[in-house]
Amino acid sequence: MEKLSKTGNCMNRWIRFWGLLLIFLGFMAGSVAAEPLDSTWYWRSDYEADSGDKDAEWVASAMNQTDDWQPFSFSGQAPFGHDATRVWLMTTLPDNSLRDAALYVQVTGQSFEVWLDDTLIYNYGDLQPHLVSYGKRWHVILLPPDYAGRKLIIRAYASDPSYLGRFDSIQLDSNVNQMTRIIRQDIPYAANIPLTIFMILMLVLYFSSPVAPKRLYTAIIIFMAEFLVWMVCASNTKQMLLDAPAFWWILMRILVYILPISANYIVFLIVDKAYKRGTWMTVLAFGMLLFIALWAEILGLDGLDACASAYYIMLPALELLLLYWVIRSALAGNGYCRAVMIPLVGMAGAGTLDGFSIHFHWLQEDGYTIPYATITIGIFLLFIVRQQIKRERYLMARAAGLEDEVARAVEQAEIDSLTQCYNRTKMDSVLAAEVRAHRQEEEPFSLIMMDIDFFKRVNDTFGHEAGDEVLAGFAAVVRRNIKKQDVFVRWGGEEFILVCRHCSGKEAALVAERLRFQVQEAALFAKEQITCSIGVASWRGATDSINHLLKRVDDALYEAKRTGRNRVCQEQDSAVRWLQQMQLKSE
Repeated sequence: MEKLSKTGNCMNRWIRFWGLLLIFLGFMAGSVAAEPLDSTWYWRSDYEADSGDKDAEWVASAMNQTDDWQPFSFSGQAPFGHDATRVWLMTTLPDNSLRDAALYVQVTGQSFEVWLDDTLIYNYGDLQPHLVSYGKRWHVILLPPDYAGRKLIIRAYASDPSYLGRFDSIQLDSNVNQMTRIIRQDIPYAANIPLTIFMILMLVLYFSSPVAPKRLYTAIIIFMAEFLVWMVCASNTKQMLLDAPAFWWILMRILVYILPISANYIVFLIVDKAYKRGTWMTVLAFGMLLFIALWAEILGLDGLDACASAYYIMLPALELLLLYWVIRSALAGNGYCRAVMIPLVGMAGAGTLDGFSIHFHWLQEDGYTIPYATITIGIFLLFIVRQQIKRERYLMARAAGLEDEVARAVEQAEIDSLTQCYNRTKMDSVLAAEVRAHRQEEEPFSLIMMDIDFFKRVNDTFGHEAGDEVLAGFAAVVRRNIKKQDVFVRWGGEEFILVCRHCSGKEAALVAERLRFQVQEAALFAKEQITCSIGVASWRGATDSINHLLKRVDDALYEAKRTGRNRVCQEQDSAVRWLQQMQLKSE
């Protein structure tokens, strides 16, 4: 429990650290200053371009900037027809040249060629339809030293007109700065991927606890794993590890549909019962949309892109409805819902912002904002981990209390209520333990059996209350004069047994004599002097048994009572026993 508590504190410190780090990196992740391509851009449709000769003709027209080329705002999309699949774009590069200049181009769903005047300097893909999308990919295109003032001509192909001629980014800068830009754009992922892995590992650690809400933890771990893979897909550096843009692009778009399903299922697990049905309907709504998108994609209808508009409209609408149910549950005292409000707003808000900026192109944002919402998930995880630690502490305290109660109950079951001595139940376990420990040796422990003299007469003459007074007083005197390690047992009626651990017969006899004297001198009963008779016997080793030992100590007590009472008698020692056995044999 202490270990889990320390781990929770460690998780708290890590999430605070990563939160501050993300704020710092957010400022550091700004774009490297680059030469803007702010010259006028021109476009031309490519319906007739189907041969290399035609390409040369159209490049020549761009060089001469004929009337076929029409200006447009490069921040938007050229106004070509909805059935277009190819387009030409053209601008003039700045007059001032940079050393080791390169173009940084980030493009989605397109293949393209780059011409510098009439020279083809770069191409990606074959400008033909493929079974799968060209994906999303960045490109760094080196320029010759004499690029300044020359025409930059781009020919693009896309099977989806919404992507055609739309470039996520085109920047002119030095090659070194372009590579720096790629790395800087990945700062949010470089910071959040380790944080996400850390949070998953923490949940796996707490998952092993018997009091962990395992369904909730499983749902969160699955969501975090999906989000982790999405961040890898969205990063730039993944292209350096595996240059498969179509694979990464399809996987990322599928995960976009899956993430709200997993997130809303987490809310379904914690929201109040009155709102569970509505929450489950949001899960089904996103699930149905994913099914339609995948089925349309299989049929070759670009379903993942076609359903994206519906997805980004559904996302804020359904998440706002979900937030309403979460707030209602939180106001009713649901602590989990209070904690989930922050990540719900953060993740849904960032996802909506990314959708409007990247899919609808309403906002000019470079990159995704949703990785910065990772820290809001950490706040929710801190709450549920703290709740688990509190629960474990409560259960441990309760278990400790139950153990104490059980121990007290067991002790009370073994204690005689009148004399506060152990009863015969305790005697059996103590003798069994002593025999196991000293089976092979002789006299490692001894028994002293005591009997209050003429106790029946006290009971008959003065009543049972007087008898109880004598029994309690007798037991108190004995307890004051024995060692803590010795076990004092009420054997029955007015008989008591003292188990003297690590005590020989001679030592036990001395203890018995002292006890007899203390009882005789104590004023146990005002109307009559109380004395006791005592028998002593010791363990004889491997040939002995508990029954024989009890028989011998009982015989010794009988001998003390027979020979006058108020005295101590010890069992016969080994020499006397040997002599008697020899006499019996000779007879």
